[in-house]
Amino acid sequence: MTATESEKIDAEQFFACELRVGRVVEVEDFPEARKPAYKVAVDFGPAGVLHTSAQVTHYDREALKHRLVVGVVNLKPKRIAGFRSEFLLLGSYDAEGRAQLLVPADGATLGDIVG
Repeated sequence: MTATESEKIDAEQFFACELRVGRVVEVEDFPEARKPAYKVAVDFGPAGVLHTSAQVTHYDREALKHRLVVGVVNLKPKRIAGFRSEFLLLGSYDAEGRAQLLVPADGATLGDIVG
């Protein structure tokens, strides 16, 4: 799918996003969410531990713990079913519409900037 000219953004808008490498430290069920989701806490090193809601329940909770992920850490917080979501966990969607989490390169460390 390609964006139309009116949907395209300036490069500055993209570069304003702060993408960082983090490690999942906690995963909890989120029964209040409209769609199946987990509450996920990620340690982004110098950026601290941030929380989000993520529709990644096709992953085993224990398999998510300690996994390196990529997140956008400078978004304004958003309330989701009473939960404060502080960052966006990044992934791609497979043919079944499930989010497949992005994986940082080998050697990536907590807080590394993704660019």
